[in-house]
Amino acid sequence: MADPIQAIILGIIQGLTEWLPISSSGHLALVQLSMGLKVPIFFDVVLHLGTLAAVIGVYRNELISILYSFKSIQLRNKNNGKKIMPDNRWGRRFLLLIILGMIPTALMGLGFRTLFEESFYNMWAIGLGFFISGSMILSTKFVRQGTNSIGKIDAILIGVGQGISIFSSISRSGATISFGMFRRIERSELVTFSFLLSIPAILGAGLYDLAFMNASSFAEIVKMPLEEYILGALSAAGVGYVSIKFLIKIINRGEFYLFSLYCFLIGSLIFVSLI
Repeated sequence: MADPIQAIILGIIQGLTEWLPISSSGHLALVQLSMGLKVPIFFDVVLHLGTLAAVIGVYRNELISILYSFKSIQLRNKNNGKKIMPDNRWGRRFLLLIILGMIPTALMGLGFRTLFEESFYNMWAIGLGFFISGSMILSTKFVRQGTNSIGKIDAILIGVGQGISIFSSISRSGATISFGMFRRIERSELVTFSFLLSIPAILGAGLYDLAFMNASSFAEIVKMPLEEYILGALSAAGVGYVSIKFLIKIINRGEFYLFSLYCFLIGSLIFVSLI
């Protein structure tokens, strides 16, 4: 079980690592193993809901556009009359791409769930995941900046990248953005798609975890004070919002590959500690 300070620490780690390409699952597994913590599965779900709130906050206009994608209206700024979101064609197009991207993610998550879950408790697997993330991210340094729009095949391949990231310590944003860069997709559109694609994935994973909780898991939930859930979620949301903004700036500067150095460092430290 965690205390309030530990809940905040885990929330900060979740907020930093969920969106930065350095793997939230790997860091949370490392911290919980090193601190001897055993928190309820529901606490992990709550942390993910916190970071989900962050991405919704950053991309609220795009999400509104998707929600209005089947209507003939466009929301405009009441003061100057300017559109405050992309038009509805954009919303319909992105909704279709997100659905296509979620197909391989869902199939991989359901098909390899047990294998992925076991990797969370294996330090060798965690170290390997960091090296895989680092290799993918570093390889983007040698890819020319793209100008392509996301197509249906691109969405499916990026969804495969998101599916791979279910393996412990393989970064979701690292995999999806790397896959998109390999496809020469324009950076701004790629980052937007990567973050929006995460929303149904996070919700789906959370619902899956809740659906398969047993009686002992529910008993663990009530043992943990409500304030610790709230503190964890709030810290994850606040730090997550800042992390998204920071990552966008790094990608726009063409320095995404630098995150590979951190992944290689953490992976190396894990392997050294095991030898």
